[in-house]
Amino acid sequence: MEGLKAEYEGITRELNLCKLQRDEYERKLQQQLQEIQGIQQNLFDLERNYSKMKAKYEEEIRNLRGQLQSGEAPSRPASGPESAELNNIIKRHRELPTPPSTPSAYSLPQSLSLSQIAKQTTTTPKSLMKPPGAAYSFPSGGNNGTSTPSTPNTTPNPNPVNTPGTPTNKPKRKSKSPEHEHDKTPVSNPPKEPSANGNTNTTPAAPAPSTGTPANGTNPAASVTATDDWAVGYNPNIPKNMDVQLEFDVDHSSVVCCVSFSRDGKYLATGCNLSAQIFDVSTGNKIHVFREKQNSEMYSDLYIRSVSFSPDGKFLATGAEDKSVKIWDIEKEQIKHNFTGHTLDIYSLDFSPDGKFIVSGSGDKKIKIWRIEDGSFITTIGDDNGPVDGVTSVAFSPDGTQIVAGSLDRIVRVWDMESGFLTSTFEGHMDAVYSVAFSPDGKTLASGSLDKTVKLWDLGRQHKSRCKDTLQGHKDFVLSVAFSVDGNWLVSGSKDRSVQFWDPRASVTHMILQGHRNSVISVATAWDAERSIRRFATGSGDCRSRIWRY
Repeated sequence: MEGLKAEYEGITRELNLCKLQRDEYERKLQQQLQEIQGIQQNLFDLERNYSKMKAKYEEEIRNLRGQLQSGEAPSRPASGPESAELNNIIKRHRELPTPPSTPSAYSLPQSLSLSQIAKQTTTTPKSLMKPPGAAYSFPSGGNNGTSTPSTPNTTPNPNPVNTPGTPTNKPKRKSKSPEHEHDKTPVSNPPKEPSANGNTNTTPAAPAPSTGTPANGTNPAASVTATDDWAVGYNPNIPKNMDVQLEFDVDHSSVVCCVSFSRDGKYLATGCNLSAQIFDVSTGNKIHVFREKQNSEMYSDLYIRSVSFSPDGKFLATGAEDKSVKIWDIEKEQIKHNFTGHTLDIYSLDFSPDGKFIVSGSGDKKIKIWRIEDGSFITTIGDDNGPVDGVTSVAFSPDGTQIVAGSLDRIVRVWDMESGFLTSTFEGHMDAVYSVAFSPDGKTLASGSLDKTVKLWDLGRQHKSRCKDTLQGHKDFVLSVAFSVDGNWLVSGSKDRSVQFWDPRASVTHMILQGHRNSVISVATAWDAERSIRRFATGSGDCRSRIWRY
């Protein structure tokens, strides 16, 4: 009886334990059912909100199409919302009237401090202000591409068409101090080579004047160099170790969207409306023009957003608003390959260091890679891990094993070239990333953003936050960044119309150049080993590109 009693009590305990477990399972089941109901409700809410937003955007699109049809008909279909942020940059410059050709319309004082130059870059001269009633908006970025494109209001170029023999506007030459007389050679005036439309001229620039030293021995203006239409300010807290000179001023018929040097530093390519061109940097002469006849007949506006030389200098890649990547044979001025596959405008291109591949970034959120030898398509980069917005900038690493991209989603991403796997993401910018660049040693990344900063990222550090430094100093959007060939300098161009030279190791600015009358959209650097000359180039919304030495 005692044994039966003990067994009965044991079974009773097990039964009670089973009841407790059953109650616990029922409680968890009820909780999960409630969570599922909550998820279903959220899905219903999301679907309802999505339907409302879709209807709203469709209505806005219909209204915009109605406005376009009632006004000037577009020459090509409007881009999708993902590329609206990027389109606004170029469209804004199209709306601006071309600046007057006289230097007096925008002359700079002959003595400026570094801080004064920085302040002056944020002040728009009256000659560049829009006429009353004209309106435009500049992108704020980071809004997931939901903004709607603005309608371009193209203003005709008020400057007369220059023909051979027509004098061009040249920067005024100024007297040089004796201590600089020995190291500055006069620049002869090369013959002007007219473009296809006759309104592209190259003006050799006078050497920059130097400021003399007062009798009291002080030299308050020693950190400043200025001419009639450009000025350089040097950081007074750092020893001056560079001297910037303007070599050539190249007029274009439209906004200069991009500039790029050849690998040997002897040639400069620029992209503007309907054409790309190559200049000899030693003379400033235009030696090649690349214009597709079919596009010229079909489109009135077709901006070349990116240009890139092949490492051997035989080919030039161009990316444009027609969603295609073209590889030009430079010598023949003919198209070798025409790569199609992107669904929105091309914004950035780069050749691999060995010249075998070309990478492109587009407003369609995709990065594509093609093989140059046979013109075959390799792969598409971009998935659920991003980018989630338009790709603004792409670049190969110096060893060709990695690809970096900047996007409107504020993130810098790095992929392995061989596998296509995402290897690194860098977050920290507060607005869209517009430009990225590898340092020559491949250990550092630079990114420029609409948050007005340049960030340096360390590719060698393993912990989560790999931002080495944030470079602050620009007063407006940073649109382009580029390392010097030796890696000692980082150059940035901005909507504030200035170019800044940074020491990437000390993270300080050494020089501010105010050399354009509108946004500096693109910067590039070069080393001419044959002549031992360091150069950089700028492309701007003032319809000019400039070649400088430093």
